[in-house]
Amino acid sequence: MSLLIRNGKIITHRGHFEANVLLWNGKIAVFTKNEPKADEVIDANGKLVMPGVIDPHVHFRQPGIPSEDWASGSKAALAGGVTTVLDMPNTKPPTTTLLELEKKKALISTSAAGGPLVNYGLHFGVTTGNLEEVFRAVGWDSPTLLAASAKIFMGSSTGDLLVRDLETIRQVIRGSRLVSVHAEDEAIIMMHSDKPDHTSRRPKSAAISAIRKLLSVGQQGRVYVLHVTSLEEAELASPFYREATPHHLFLNSSALKELGSYAKVNPPLREESDRRSLWQALLNNMIEAIGSDHAPHLKEDKAKENAPSGMPGVETSLPLMINASLNGLIGLEKVVELMCYNPSRIFSIKGKGKMELGADADITIIDPNLEKKVTADELHYKCGWTPYEGMRLKGWPVITILGGKVAFREGEFYPVHGKEVSYAF
Repeated sequence: MSLLIRNGKIITHRGHFEANVLLWNGKIAVFTKNEPKADEVIDANGKLVMPGVIDPHVHFRQPGIPSEDWASGSKAALAGGVTTVLDMPNTKPPTTTLLELEKKKALISTSAAGGPLVNYGLHFGVTTGNLEEVFRAVGWDSPTLLAASAKIFMGSSTGDLLVRDLETIRQVIRGSRLVSVHAEDEAIIMMHSDKPDHTSRRPKSAAISAIRKLLSVGQQGRVYVLHVTSLEEAELASPFYREATPHHLFLNSSALKELGSYAKVNPPLREESDRRSLWQALLNNMIEAIGSDHAPHLKEDKAKENAPSGMPGVETSLPLMINASLNGLIGLEKVVELMCYNPSRIFSIKGKGKMELGADADITIIDPNLEKKVTADELHYKCGWTPYEGMRLKGWPVITILGGKVAFREGEFYPVHGKEVSYAF
């Protein structure tokens, strides 16, 4: 099958240009001013054509947690212009053994009536007692990379994964090809456990302390610091890869007054000054990637007195960033760099995140003139809510292409399924 995208504005991490794009056999085959024959033609006049987003940080919750699954989560991702996700290990049971890793892959492959609607990779959870399994999955001596990274929780979050021992962290970083870290210091969190609110119980000092501990043990390996929340953290973590989330970029602690426990996340939403400083870090190249940290919980769980932390975000992450770009806050090329190219580069994902000849034909087409209000009823989350309810955003995905085939078009899904990614190590 061949597919021609004509008359679009091509956005790459290096720049933009106008061309027709021919997709053939699942790859980007030709950029041309001509109109070669194709089995299918999409007129992208007035539209933006960019690589499909790679979201390196999602919690699709299977197995064991009912607030999301691979059918609903991958549907939401596809509608949001996301063509590849990397899923976190803190499920029930957690993905901390090779057996559980294979069982999770088998579960994913049978989801969504034939498999997930997007491409996927999995992170591998670290405990104090599973280093042999970690190194078999992501170690330098492993002949094949079986997971995207080794995931360390330095601070407690959903699930029971927590590593406080610095020697274990040192060994994991030295022995693994890539380590993703939830950098909040559990000792600081415990010191503030009697504070009256979630933000006070997990202060910014917990993140700063965790990064300092990483610096003491982790500069001899590849480290990806998740959900950085301020310029101070980004500057301190300069030897590492740094990720920001849309909710820390677009929401602040005042959302807790408006949304209550629905705005409860780890690490917490910060003050407005921190939010602004995070944008400063991002625009000054101190943030390498954006991950949604899509971590939904059901409404009934969020309504409880001790509600779990996390919010959905995979479907709105790209519209939020495109809207910010159209408002002059950030360049479109920078959005592609942060959400497509850099995640592919950092996690060494073969063929993804680039508008280049020979790259995988995973493509998102954006209508920059499409403006609409965010409403949970129109999103595809199983949890049924969004922290951005009522926000007006301009610039939404209208077509998502997976492997050279239209998988989503203007609200309609097609029987196209993703595959497990391959790594270029």
